[in-house]
Amino acid sequence: MRRIVKRRIEGTEGTERIRILRGLLNEFPGYTNGPYGALRKWVQGLIDESAVRRSVKHQEEFHVPKEGCAQVVLVGAPNSGKSTLLRELTHRPVAVGNYRFTTLRPAAGAVSIGGARVQLVDLPGLVVGARGGAGGGRMLLACVRAADALLYCLPAEREGFAEGLVVAEEVRGANINLPAAVLITKADLPEAQVFATQAAAAFPSLPVAITSQGEDRSPVTNLIWNMLGFIRVWPAPKGQRATEPTILPLGATVQRFIDEIDSRWLERFRRARVTGPSAQFAGQTVGLSHALHDGDEVDLALNA
Repeated sequence: MRRIVKRRIEGTEGTERIRILRGLLNEFPGYTNGPYGALRKWVQGLIDESAVRRSVKHQEEFHVPKEGCAQVVLVGAPNSGKSTLLRELTHRPVAVGNYRFTTLRPAAGAVSIGGARVQLVDLPGLVVGARGGAGGGRMLLACVRAADALLYCLPAEREGFAEGLVVAEEVRGANINLPAAVLITKADLPEAQVFATQAAAAFPSLPVAITSQGEDRSPVTNLIWNMLGFIRVWPAPKGQRATEPTILPLGATVQRFIDEIDSRWLERFRRARVTGPSAQFAGQTVGLSHALHDGDEVDLALNA
């Protein structure tokens, strides 16, 4: 009988494997002791093992490894414009459709914001009861909790906007406290500005922007960058700006800048020349305690 069981489940996984094993249990005599009792216990063990493996695999499908300087999740109800936004900003070939639940698994892509690489993650739409597990809500909320920031996407249409407010309550109710902002999507619809005003009232502490497919998306990338709390500082050896910035937290000093590049340079530091928003003039000579601003260029001089 064990050989029969192994043959029946060979090459199967997940739900199909569990279905076959349960069917076999129903075919066995109902003894709980002796050889058949041992057989039933063994098959039940296979069912339990398959259920655990299925759960782990399902969770792995929802896990999105972080890339770039930050991971930002797009949170909203189904058909709220998240997939269109991801596709336009990152050029990731995701499915887009004018129907609910187009996105069934998290999809990720990266966008360059002024030289900084930021990862955007389009989550499947959250629904009422997500905290209780409805619509895979627990796993989706776990994805939100693991991110660095979140962007609420609310469409400029009455039903979708109302659903978006409910989704935001699900996130807040799950005690997720991340840097956040609100984006009104589908701004080509006639009442977009009305919904933007309503969003500002519903989220008084969060910045709000509006956007639409095919339009300039710079308000979106600016919104994302401003909520992350980072600055982009460009190494500029001998005045030649590097191709990529160094990403630092707001308020970072020249010392933090050097430590991010190579901490061994600190003991060799002689001076730094800064050109940009934090400098009084181009090429200003500063020390380690000088606070840098977004967009600064730094030319370091080190002792031999």
